[in-house]
Amino acid sequence: MSREKETQIHRILSMYDRLEKGEKLVKKEESQRFQTSEKSIQRDIDHIRRFLELEKNNAYLDYNRKEKVYQLSIGEDESRLNSQHILAILKVLMDSRAFKKDEMDSIVSKLLMLVNKKDQEILKKMTGNERLLYTDLSHGQAVIEKIWTLSEHIQNQHIMTITYQRELADAEKEHLVKPVGIIFSEYYFYLLAYPANKEIDYPIIYRIDRIKSIKAEQVSFKIPYSERFQEGEFRKRVQFMYTGDLLKVKFKFTGASKQAVLDRLPTAKEVMAIDDGWIFEAEVFGKGIKMWLMSQGEHVEVLEPKAFREEFLKTFEHLYEIYQPVK
Repeated sequence: MSREKETQIHRILSMYDRLEKGEKLVKKEESQRFQTSEKSIQRDIDHIRRFLELEKNNAYLDYNRKEKVYQLSIGEDESRLNSQHILAILKVLMDSRAFKKDEMDSIVSKLLMLVNKKDQEILKKMTGNERLLYTDLSHGQAVIEKIWTLSEHIQNQHIMTITYQRELADAEKEHLVKPVGIIFSEYYFYLLAYPANKEIDYPIIYRIDRIKSIKAEQVSFKIPYSERFQEGEFRKRVQFMYTGDLLKVKFKFTGASKQAVLDRLPTAKEVMAIDDGWIFEAEVFGKGIKMWLMSQGEHVEVLEPKAFREEFLKTFEHLYEIYQPVK
């Protein structure tokens, strides 16, 4: 390729890149920038226009006669994220507090690059206060790389050894596991994994920020497709990341809105409406649901199973004792 051709390609790519970022091009200024004739710049612009006509159904190069500038006009593209999508994603991301500040800043900056400069400035103003006041979680751990590494091992069904340290534990401990899924809940990412050396009915949950090291072993495990672990189904039935046996709970709810139940407990089904509320049934793993039911105070009465109702009663009796005046 000749030197002249390389120079032209560089000019075209530079102008196209800036047009995509929302910049406006003035032919005379481009001529001065690249130290070439305006006629050459016009040929470059024509190349860009033809490329857009052939390859981009929703974009074209527009000449603004009033300002005497070239600018990229982009229509709605259903295959790309627009500014409204980006704003919604940013709001959810920052409210989740899922990442360290430097990780979050990197993600936000890259998402903003997906829209033109004008919309970038608008989005920065809309989210500026949240970015400024964003607070890291206390663990201070980077998790993005770990999530990717673990996801690869899950995809490839690698048995692996993780070094893990529970909160308040004096030392780290190694676990040989079969990883099956990753889910996010209340600020944290969790690895779901079965022990590699014994059979249990439900996976053990490990908080990813507490995993100190990950080592893939030279052996894989096999799970038939029909029996594969489904994070979505598991997530419907677990509350506050407490695992345990599958439990069917029946309870009375007298709060202001039954949506509070249906949204919090995806497996909840309305059994019947009553004068002062509703009767619900829900399938859950473990007793994490107890924390949510208790948070509803006097608006919840556990009906079944009997043992779970009695456990509730004992908890409230204990709370009553705690709040008795000291004699």
